[in-house]
Amino acid sequence: MLSYREYITHAEKHLLLAEYEVEDGKDATWLLIPSIVLAWASIESFVNNILDDFSALPDGIFELHERAFLLEKKLKLEDSGDKIGQFVLEGSEYHRIEDKIFFLVAKFSSTNQTIKKGDTLWGKFQEFKTIRDNLVHPRRGMIVPLSTKKIAGYIDTAKSIIRLLSYHVWGKEIEF
Repeated sequence: MLSYREYITHAEKHLLLAEYEVEDGKDATWLLIPSIVLAWASIESFVNNILDDFSALPDGIFELHERAFLLEKKLKLEDSGDKIGQFVLEGSEYHRIEDKIFFLVAKFSSTNQTIKKGDTLWGKFQEFKTIRDNLVHPRRGMIVPLSTKKIAGYIDTAKSIIRLLSYHVWGKEIEF
């Protein structure tokens, strides 16, 4: 599996190649689409690895509902057997990347800050997510505007989200 830094590096390499294609008057879509997907994967990799690291900590550090969230498991009240009346973790319950980001910032920020959905960075993140979703869940007739400038902005947004999380979770920024 690649690290979040490797995903970003590959996204940047695809973008650089796309810029050369555009300079030569060629269509660069075949490079821009993977650049977006790779930049998005860097965010997913970073966030999911943080959740995995925290979920590996001993029981008792997190409330059961938080542990369920970290492990992406359902929290269920047993209604039979030896554990009747107890909450247990079972099955899978996947969460949106933005919910994971909200949780990490709210839970671990030493500054008691939260993410404001009206902030510029969050607006850029939402635009990035919409474009990514439109590319990986295509529909007939859907037009997804791509340009090297936009993709460079999405890569910067991915880096900014990772830096924001690093700052809130560990109190330091990550350099790329």
